[in-house]
Amino acid sequence: WEVQKNTVMNHFAPSGIKGLDLYCLDNGKWLYVNTGLPTAKASEKIFISNMDGTEREYMLYTPLYDGLMNLEIGIEATAMISDPAVNSPKKEKPVVFYGTSITQGGCASRAGMAYPSILSRKLDRQTINMGFSGNGRLDPEIAEAIAGIDASCIVIDCLPNCTLAIMKEKYIPFFEIIKKRNPDVPVLMVENLHNTTMHFNKKTEANILEKNNLLKEIYKELKGKGYKNIHYVHAEGLTGTDLEEAVDGVHLTDLGFMRISENLYPVIRKIIR
Repeated sequence: WEVQKNTVMNHFAPSGIKGLDLYCLDNGKWLYVNTGLPTAKASEKIFISNMDGTEREYMLYTPLYDGLMNLEIGIEATAMISDPAVNSPKKEKPVVFYGTSITQGGCASRAGMAYPSILSRKLDRQTINMGFSGNGRLDPEIAEAIAGIDASCIVIDCLPNCTLAIMKEKYIPFFEIIKKRNPDVPVLMVENLHNTTMHFNKKTEANILEKNNLLKEIYKELKGKGYKNIHYVHAEGLTGTDLEEAVDGVHLTDLGFMRISENLYPVIRKIIR
């Protein structure tokens, strides 16, 4: 596989930025197989060998941050690749996630550990990740794109990229664009995560709490307007309470992604059922 820029970051493992992740469906569960660790702009990896010849379903996750330019999959001469025989994760009615670099997958150690991907395996439901690093700012064009998806649930998790001014100006119009075309689709509003630095930085704490208080008011206003199927998730404890979930005080590690997935799972499962 070849990536676009061969990106390097000081807080994000290359295996997550530009690596591949292979999973296998085994007894109804998606199990991790191996990671394609990048070695250059173009890399090669033998994921698994010495197998027993059983036909299985596989799922390959592509890089979280660096654009994928080319991908070639090699198999033994006696093996075959065919279309999926099992509809898993189910393609119909995906769960759509809209948000920031955290939603996109920063800073998971590997591609399959972004929280929308973890939830896809837990829910056995395809997810669409519309996390935009540094750019989850409630742009109406994105709302129009989301509104065009036949979703089972839409999760809005973009507050880390939004100022109070952006929220006041854009949140309700963004929401209404989606609901105008999808009045019955559930929307889950997620508060700004309680990042680890806010425990010490009082200015950061005040800003996050202000945004979350404003989101509560927006939620009440939308309910007052008669909108139905709106759901709300509080940030308290969403990624844990021990301050161990981040790599830089903001972006989550695999631990943080697993915790947020475990906490969102029962909420989303109930919504889509």
